[in-house]
Parts: sequence; C-alpha cells; structure tokens
Amino acid sequence: MDARYLTQDFSSPEVGPGVDSVRSPLVSVIVVNFNYGRFLRTAVDSIFGQTYSNVECIVVDNASTDESGAVLQAIEARYANVKIIRRADNGGQTRAALEGFAASSGPYVIFLDADDFLLPNCVETHVFVHLSLRIHVGFTSGDMLQMSGDQVVLGTEHAFSRRMLTKRGIKPRAVRPYRHVSGESWPRDDFDRRVLDTIRFVGLTNQWVWAPTSGNCFRRDALALFADNPALQNLRTGTDLYFCLGINAVSGSVLIDTPVAVYRLHGGNIYSQRPQLNHVLCYEPGCAGDSNANARAVLVDQLIGRADRFVGRGWIWVDFLWLLWRIDCKNPESGAPRWALRSRAAAALVKNYDKVAPLLGTWPVKIWLALRFVPLKVISGLGKKPAS
Repeated sequence: MDARYLTQDFSSPEVGPGVDSVRSPLVSVIVVNFNYGRFLRTAVDSIFGQTYSNVECIVVDNASTDESGAVLQAIEARYANVKIIRRADNGGQTRAALEGFAASSGPYVIFLDADDFLLPNCVETHVFVHLSLRIHVGFTSGDMLQMSGDQVVLGTEHAFSRRMLTKRGIKPRAVRPYRHVSGESWPRDDFDRRVLDTIRFVGLTNQWVWAPTSGNCFRRDALALFADNPALQNLRTGTDLYFCLGINAVSGSVLIDTPVAVYRLHGGNIYSQRPQLNHVLCYEPGCAGDSNANARAVLVDQLIGRADRFVGRGWIWVDFLWLLWRIDCKNPESGAPRWALRSRAAAALVKNYDKVAPLLGTWPVKIWLALRFVPLKVISGLGKKPAS
C-alpha cells in the first residue's frame, strides 16, 4: 500500500469535507393545526425543546377561526426560524400535511398533530434507531402516552401493544448501536441505548399496528413514493393510515417500545373519542373522522398505478402480486360492478391493465384477477379494448 495513503489528510478541500463537518440528519417536524390554538403553543415548544438539536419546525394552519392566529404570532416572535404556512381554506388534514412536507427539507419527517406534543427524547430516539438499523425501513413508530385533561391515563397505545405482546419481529442481529463520526458527541452519554433491545420489525400487514400520527418518524424518500397520489387532495383524514400501510408494505417499519409523544384526548378529537379500553371501541366507525376505507382504496390505486416504481426495482412480479393480495380491500365507490366492489385491487388492475401487464406479465395478472372472482368475460377482454 502506498505510504502516502496512510498519511493523507482527508479533511482537506482536495478530498472533500472531513469528519468534523459531517452533521447528524435534519428532522422536519410538521404541525397541522385547525382550531387547536389552546394546544398549539405546547406542541411547538415540545419541538424546540428536543434533546436533538438539528430540527426544523413547520406549522400549517388550516384556516383556523379560533385564537390560533394570535398564538402563531407569539410563536413567530419567540422562534425566529419557525416556518408558518397559513392556508386560506381548510382543505383537510392530508392536504395540509402534504403542503408542509413540500416546504420541508429534512431526510426524516414527523407529522405532529397540533393537539399532541413530543416528549424531549422523541427525535433523538427515532434518529438513533434509524441510524442503528441494518435493515433500512421506511419509518419508525414509537409508543405514545394517552392524556386526558392534565393527567396521563394510559402509558401505551393499544394496537402497538398488541403487537409487542407477541414475539414477532425480534431480530437482534439487525442493529448496530450508532455513534456519530464527527467531533460532535452524539448520542449523548446519558442517552439510553438499551432502546435497541425493545424494537420490533414489522413485515407486510394490512392491519394497523403502529402508534398514531405523532409517534412516527418517516424517511423522506419513503414518503415520496406515495405523496404524489392525486387522490390525496380529497382525502381529508386517514393520512397516517395511508402512509403507514403503504410504506410498511414496500419497505417495512420498526416499533420502538418506549413512549416518544403524548396523545391528548380532549373530547374534540377527530377520531378517538375516549381513552382506549380493552374490547371497547374508542371511536365511532363511519363517523366524520373515519376515512380509513378511502385511505386504503387510494393506497391500492397508488401501488398499482405506479407499479413501475416498485416492480423490477427491488420487487419481482410474484412478490408484488402477493403484496397486492395482502393489501387489498373492499371498494368504497358505490355503483361499481359487484366484482369490483369486492376488490379495489381487481378494479385497479383492470383499469390499469395495459400499464401493469408488461411489468407483471399477462397471465400472472389474469390469474390473479380470476382468483379474485373477476368475470371471465372481463378478463378475456383485457388488452383488446379499453377497460370498462
């Protein structure tokens, strides 16, 4: 080996930046607010009070009519680097979240509901786990406390805990504790690295197993795989279901068995109406805040409509068709044929047949449709004339 290689100063401009200039990743925290002015200050303070310093805060106000305007002015006065987007109309949770995402720049993204707040170690915990993983998942999900009034009433989240009660997803060889390479000491000496002993990997599922919105930290590039779906503009709620199910389906996720945020129950929540109680629903199915059926449907549309984004780029055709089988759902659109009502994926495959058949193969697609009981006259007509 050339001796000059052993003595080369790799921090010199000729060979690029040195390790002292290598920074930990920026985390963008996007707060979506509508008439939660009484909680908004706490949410934003929790972002700027993180033990992890490289954080940007973006607040998207959905044309609030309460005291949010005055609160936002106070936030701007206190935090010079906060970004505030004031929407002229309330276009729903998803549209506001996407607008905040477009204005952000971090490789990691957290969507924080304005009535929730982050615990001080939230961002540091998420980043440490992400950087310690040997399997590069699309997002991490930390547990959440549930708070009613000014009191913590539950220390865990139900769906999250249900998965943690099993032994699924334990992969001790899939982590290596991260230590930052620059002179910056991170993670801190008092940071509890034993958090890596608590994590669980989540494979392909069509069931919700994660914490609510504020407990999740997404890879930006994973969000980008699903954020360009035009149907999202009409999905007012169910944003977390759409992104979590989709990203987990293609890239997997990790559960972190430690609380990272607080879910506040105040009687005016869009979805949950009361603290979780075993065998008792905490929401009303089909209520105004329940857009889960639509979220699942537009997710299936995105996977099939953008199949070229996945097939041949990490997914072979048989695995992708199995993904569609597992993630499939009923079609919420009224007026569709009976076979299309049973399967949103079947309806989307028929509609996009000319686009997906070259990727997945003619016969694999037709066999998949037959197994979903699509009429033979529909299947036999594919590729010959425009789908109806």
